[in-house]
Amino acid sequence: MYKILIVWALSREINVVKEEIKKLGLRNIKTSFLTTWMWNYNMILNLTRYLEKHEVDLVLNVGVCGYSPPPSPLPCKEGADNPLIIQIWRIYNISNKKELIIPKIIDFWEISSIACSEVPVYDEKKLEEEKYVDMESYGFEKVCDSFSVARVILKIPVDKVWIETKNFDFKKAEDNLRNNIDYKELFLKLENYLENHFDVWKGKYKFHHDLFETYDKNFGFTFSEREIFKRLYFRYIALVNKDFDTYYIENKNQNKKEFLKWLENFLEDYLIR
Repeated sequence: MYKILIVWALSREINVVKEEIKKLGLRNIKTSFLTTWMWNYNMILNLTRYLEKHEVDLVLNVGVCGYSPPPSPLPCKEGADNPLIIQIWRIYNISNKKELIIPKIIDFWEISSIACSEVPVYDEKKLEEEKYVDMESYGFEKVCDSFSVARVILKIPVDKVWIETKNFDFKKAEDNLRNNIDYKELFLKLENYLENHFDVWKGKYKFHHDLFETYDKNFGFTFSEREIFKRLYFRYIALVNKDFDTYYIENKNQNKKEFLKWLENFLEDYLIR
């Protein structure tokens, strides 16, 4: 049985998605659900904590996003100026001007780029060349990439920047999540992908765990210390844009208790409280 984690930012989105997935009566897929709350740092922290403790085969991020006129060329409802759904392939982080490219593992809807902002966007000029914006995609991709887990991001453009973002319509968002996604088709495509690529992604995920043997030889971790280190290791990969060996080489001569404590303190500086 394949394990798929469905992730979104707001708890009000979860109930609609759960209801629609429950109707499918999935037999070969076990679904789990995670609300991370808004902003990249909440996404990074909460998704990392989950993946440290649970092994999954695929992570699906379903949610709504903002959009900017003029009308998109993507398929729209009659009379609407935003597409039904966008499948994200590129994320542009407004704060650090960096981009991430997401592996396209299924063909579900028209692919699109999206901007990601640390704060709500009320001025469409801040989107630069982008037409869509959310607050979590960049953190989502950073974490999933660090764990080498298959992932898909689907967004439904709901609120038009500026006034609709400021007065966000939750009912409209819920209706769009219920009616705009063909969940049966989506999960058929996800299951088909996993049947054909399951072993490939497992190998990539195992790569991280094989590395732990190297660190064990140096520090001689106990079982509990090894689990603590794994948690900190994956947090490092998600938060710090460097190879972990950079940190390891500089600190490998510490005793193991100092190493774990210093690493935890080091990572605290990357979190916004």
